[in-house]
Amino acid sequence: MIVSGSDVYYKTMGSGDPLLVIHGGPVLDHSYFLPHLEELAKDYRLIFYDQRACGKSSLSIDSATMNLNGFVDDIEQIRTKLGHEKLHIMGHSWGGLLAMKYAMAYPDKVDRLILANSMAPSSADWQKENLAAANNIDPKDKRRLDNIVSTGLLRTPNPVPYIKEMMLLSFKAQFFDKLKIDQLNLNIPEDFQKRSAVFGLLGPDLAQYNLYADLKKIKAPALVMYGDAEAAINLHARKMVDSLNNGRLKVIPTSGHFPFIENPIAFNRAVRDFLDD
Repeated sequence: MIVSGSDVYYKTMGSGDPLLVIHGGPVLDHSYFLPHLEELAKDYRLIFYDQRACGKSSLSIDSATMNLNGFVDDIEQIRTKLGHEKLHIMGHSWGGLLAMKYAMAYPDKVDRLILANSMAPSSADWQKENLAAANNIDPKDKRRLDNIVSTGLLRTPNPVPYIKEMMLLSFKAQFFDKLKIDQLNLNIPEDFQKRSAVFGLLGPDLAQYNLYADLKKIKAPALVMYGDAEAAINLHARKMVDSLNNGRLKVIPTSGHFPFIENPIAFNRAVRDFLDD
């Protein structure tokens, strides 16, 4: 699919009301949702896509549009090209920030909004959450992360295995059950570092932002979901819900940042109950 003059990869699964799933990252792709979200395809038409410069989508992007508004425009073009008047939207992690921005810009095009383990609505709260996650990294894993960086492994001809190892070690700290990190499927492309550099253009948009007041622009009912092991529960989850016109909070037990992996039954039930309400 051509979106904003660039080739964007997408795939659909299942049938029923359309649910657009926006992946986290930045620089990751939709693949880490699978096979974990396939159960929802029994009831909804899941629409996955790789964001601009991610996964199987083209790296050829107009740098002038490499900002949050550009990502929002992409979502709107995907909606129109697929012929949907309205969509349910679920954004995970970084994708939650994009979902918020889209629902603010196009409030009449969102049926239901799910902010799953979303990035915080302000840079200050986001930084607090990042600090909490960093402090939760096991000392042994921290030493390995430092070793990968200090020994120059990221500058070898094939740094992909080390990039993936670093990501998994970092994400491991965001699991309730650390052993379940093996179920997180990450696709790291060979040109990951080049793609990551392109995402560096988002720096100005993410350096200082605060969307709490603008959350009132969202008309759709919104479900804010976090795992009970996430710092966001105590940092900003309630403030997010209270800032929405029609928001509700769902805490998924025995899980962290990836509840669809750690507690899929509770996660899928919460999604279905919300969308079918």
